Amino acid sequence: MAPLLASLSRRLDRLGARKALALGVCAALVIGEIDYLTGYEVGMGLFYLGPVALAAWGAGRWPGVFVASLCCVIWYVADWAAGAVYSHPAIPVWNALIRFGSFLIVGLLLTTLRQRLRALKRLATTDALTGLFSRHALGDRLRHDIALTQRRQSALTLAYVDVDDFKLVNDTHGHAQGDHLLQFVGSVLMRSTRKSDTAARVGGDEFVVVMPDTDGQGAAQVIQKIAREFQDAFGASHLQATCSIGVVTFQDTALLSPSRAMAVADELMYRVKRKGKDAVEFAVWGSAGRGTSDLRSPSTAPPPPTRLAPPA
Repeated sequence: MAPLLASLSRRLDRLGARKALALGVCAALVIGEIDYLTGYEVGMGLFYLGPVALAAWGAGRWPGVFVASLCCVIWYVADWAAGAVYSHPAIPVWNALIRFGSFLIVGLLLTTLRQRLRALKRLATTDALTGLFSRHALGDRLRHDIALTQRRQSALTLAYVDVDDFKLVNDTHGHAQGDHLLQFVGSVLMRSTRKSDTAARVGGDEFVVVMPDTDGQGAAQVIQKIAREFQDAFGASHLQATCSIGVVTFQDTALLSPSRAMAVADELMYRVKRKGKDAVEFAVWGSAGRGTSDLRSPSTAPPPPTRLAPPA
């Protein structure tokens, strides 16, 4: 049951608010026509909940209220047109109000549930400190991007960013300043990457940028933009840090898995650290099925090392 509801929710998300509202209105009119043709003795009340649920879940609270009101009116008109007879003229009005209340409660409950689910999804997919994607969300995005590049037979580039000596920053300046530094790095990555890219925080001081359909030349442009952001946005400060960045371009993603891609880029980043930190190193992965020893330097030189200097 849960997978079915999840699939239905995803379909409604792709549908969009306007289409969900339009379908809700059309469904209400169709059910009203059937209600009229079958006569007032045949109960159709349960079926009116469908359009209300569709509008409330897919379009939001006020569209749900609108469709609930519309269903109540349609139900009232269908009964009257079918020749329903009541002992007192106030009875159909009372029935209509009860129906409206029931529809309204269902619509509001579904709207609240949808909002809670969206909030939980944001918590699961977003890093609370930086606003970037979380490690869990990165796995899903990376799987999607690998599949995309496999279909297009294009390259995929992954950059692994690590803040050098971050523990020393925390010990020297305090955790509040350390958090501020991480927020700074996250904001730069968010501004500097393209809409098709994925920037995520995967650990305490570790970040990953995934660039689908991007070769070494394209990756160098993105990394250079990040470097310029660091230099232009912040000048000298009492709190300074550096980053070690490993950038791997996967020319063949046919056998590549998310964990393998992360491991290769992580190894390259640590290679930068072993060489002295505060640098960017590029490499090309010719075949996804080979070991990490097959990393080789690209023909184009990487941008120069970039010093981070967040504000005081």
